[in-house]
Amino acid sequence: MAVTALAPDSDEASRILTLAQIEFGRLRGLLAALDDDLLDRAPAEGEWSVRETMVHAISVERSYRANTQHALVRGEDDPLRLPADRRPKPDPADTAGGVLDILASFATRRAETDAALAGLNAAQLVRPSQWGPYEVMHQIDVRFRLHRFASHIVEHAVQCDKTMESLGVTLNDPRAVVRAIGAMRGAHERRSPRATSDALDAALIARADAVGV
Repeated sequence: MAVTALAPDSDEASRILTLAQIEFGRLRGLLAALDDDLLDRAPAEGEWSVRETMVHAISVERSYRANTQHALVRGEDDPLRLPADRRPKPDPADTAGGVLDILASFATRRAETDAALAGLNAAQLVRPSQWGPYEVMHQIDVRFRLHRFASHIVEHAVQCDKTMESLGVTLNDPRAVVRAIGAMRGAHERRSPRATSDALDAALIARADAVGV
C-alpha cells in the first residue's frame, strides 16, 4: 500500500471535488470491463450506448464548470444565467477512439475542473447561481453546484452499468475489485504526486500479468 505524507484537503471546495474524483475513479473501474466493440451498441432501441452516455457526461462536466465559474465572476447586476456565447461547445475529440481514449479525455476535463474550482473560500461557496430555467424558483449557490459534479458522474455510471449488463458484461468478483480500486485511486490521485500513482498503476499491471488477467 502506498501512503502519502500530504495533508488532506484543507478547504471545503477541494473536499467536495475529491468526492467527484472518487466517483470518476469508480467509473473508470466499471468501464475497464467494456470491450471497445461494445461502446456503440445500444441496449435497446431509443436508448443510449455507452459512448453516447459518455458524450453527455463529459459535456455536462464542462457545462457545470462554466456555470460555476460564471457564478464566481458575474457582477451583482448581471443575470444568473450563463450567457449563450460562453456555453461550452461539444468537442467530438472528447469521445473519439476506444474506452481508454474516452476515459483519458474525461480525466483531462476533470483535472480542468479541479484546477478552476479547488480552493474556493467560504464567501465564494455561497455565491448565487441558477438551476434550470427559472431564476427565482431555482436559485442555488456554488456549493450546490460543486456537489453536482460527483452526483452526475454517479447517475451515469449507474446508467453505463445497466447498459453493460444488458450487453452481457455482468458483475463478478474481479470486476467488483477493480471498481473498488478505481474509487480508491480516485481519492489517492488528488493528494499524491503523479509518480506515486504511476507506481501504483505499474504494480497493478504487473500483478494482473502475473495471474494472467
